[in-house]
Amino acid sequence: MSTQQTIAPSEQLFQSYLRAPKLAIPTTLIFIVALTGIIATWRYALAGDIEMWVGSIINGFLSYWMFSVIHDSAHRSLSKSAFLNEGIGGIALVFLFPYAPMTLLRWVHNQHHIHANGQDDPDIFEHESPWWQVPIRWTFFDAYYIHYFFKNGHRVMKKHAKSLIIFYGLLIPIATTLIVMGYGYEILMLWFIPTRIALFLIAVVFVILPHHPAIVSQEEDAYLATTMRMGWEWLLTPLMVYQNYHLIHHLYPTVPFYKMHKVWYLKYDELNGHDVSIQKPFALEPANMESHRSFHKPQTT
Repeated sequence: MSTQQTIAPSEQLFQSYLRAPKLAIPTTLIFIVALTGIIATWRYALAGDIEMWVGSIINGFLSYWMFSVIHDSAHRSLSKSAFLNEGIGGIALVFLFPYAPMTLLRWVHNQHHIHANGQDDPDIFEHESPWWQVPIRWTFFDAYYIHYFFKNGHRVMKKHAKSLIIFYGLLIPIATTLIVMGYGYEILMLWFIPTRIALFLIAVVFVILPHHPAIVSQEEDAYLATTMRMGWEWLLTPLMVYQNYHLIHHLYPTVPFYKMHKVWYLKYDELNGHDVSIQKPFALEPANMESHRSFHKPQTT
């Protein structure tokens, strides 16, 4: 009997979810719709057909949707073709993080996966924010990511030094030229403010909600470091772009976002054999909050 025949069908299906498709159609459709919407918004705003502040809001939400494309590209789950994966992801980056090449973003995000909720997690910048700093930290956490990269990513910088120099050598003159030509206001309203809207939404949906209370690190317990948000999936799944199944993403990062719910139900019995953190649809703390606190109770003698 061949090895292939001895593998259970459910395991074969699970293994197929772990592999990048030729091209992730749902992710690509989001990319096309968001890209078309952003270009249209620029066109109508520049023509005066819509107010600039309206364009800011529209582009903010479209940039938020675009992050799912960037995120899956960072995990190389958009396409098994490196050309398509990096190409689509790189174009998407222009509209949200044009100052952060995929090399930088991928490395910083991988540090989050390795150190989630720990002191070396770049997202701790948002989790440990005092309430009065939330509006700033959650809308400007990209600046901290760049700081984190240049502080800790020396090996990556050395490995990709040439491409990083070329990237920033082109970016800075292009941005400066556009501003000198008098497009500063348009860039502010149709790109910069939209990215702040998008980053705030990303902080809520990808960082805060899936990891709160963020007191158990990935190294301590992978099943408590990230949560599942169960209920009202018909509403929360599209709004959160499947990040209500964020635990699946941390356990199996290469699974495309639109297959995470399938993995949850396929692995349901196995996963629930652990102390999994499950939140109600609109709750902040997980039901097993005591399990989280137990990691940080004072030691008794």
